[in-house]
Amino acid sequence: MFNVHPPLVFLLIAGSTIAAVLIGGCLGGGPVSGDRNIRIIPPAEASALIEEMGGSPGFVVIDVRRPDEFAGGHIPGAINIHSAHFSEHLGSMDPDATYVICCQRGGRSAGVRELMREAGFREVYEIGGGMNAWQAAGLPVVRD
Repeated sequence: MFNVHPPLVFLLIAGSTIAAVLIGGCLGGGPVSGDRNIRIIPPAEASALIEEMGGSPGFVVIDVRRPDEFAGGHIPGAINIHSAHFSEHLGSMDPDATYVICCQRGGRSAGVRELMREAGFREVYEIGGGMNAWQAAGLPVVRD
């Protein structure tokens, strides 16, 4: 029938296990460790979170696009901190607060999310797909 080679079977099982661990670590917007929650969420979930916590102390929505992009339309209640200057603001931000971050498509906010993770922030939600996805979902936009 089959000629089974134990070393080959071991390598196949070990390789499959390693691949599963590596792939699993790349899904879901990043790991949650300890009491930290840093991840990507869809626009509808972000909208519900903003509706629930908006106006609460310790809750901030940050748009990391350029000021001209922000003025062209942003999430109600959001503040603008351009991603190019974000690291300059980290020291004045509360790492125990809750943040929702977005950009246009998700590229710049992904970098900011990682900066915040590395700086020890506790709760950061990045809007998957950014303002493009937010607007496509028909969610409210304010124009300056």
